[in-house]
Amino acid sequence: MIYLDTTTRKLQAVLAGAHATTAPKVAVFFYDVPAQTKDDNSEYRGSTQVSTTTGGTDVDICAAPSFPGTTRNIPSIMVHNIDTASITLTIKIDDATVETVLWKGTLATLECLTYEHGLGWQATTAAGARK
Repeated sequence: MIYLDTTTRKLQAVLAGAHATTAPKVAVFFYDVPAQTKDDNSEYRGSTQVSTTTGGTDVDICAAPSFPGTTRNIPSIMVHNIDTASITLTIKIDDATVETVLWKGTLATLECLTYEHGLGWQATTAAGARK
């Protein structure tokens, strides 16, 4: 699980350069766990943030939690390279002054990158086979 546990910590994606024709698409699934005030899970709020990467510019693919004491849990991330050329992609946590790279690599046309809690990072070919 990837955790964003401060109001300054966010998840970002950046390409090494401009895409050729179509920017890759990113979907991040998350749920927030606020500071516990109840004994059940009724306070959990889930959502999906969908983003489009841009060449060489950091893009927030999952925003920081809005409220102090809230932890944003990220169990799943998907990136699909729908461009006509390969991309070099970096996924990182940005904490205002410190950046931590979680994954960096190249995805060919129509390849996908996924992160699943418990499985880690996996890249798949256009045919769906693991790289």
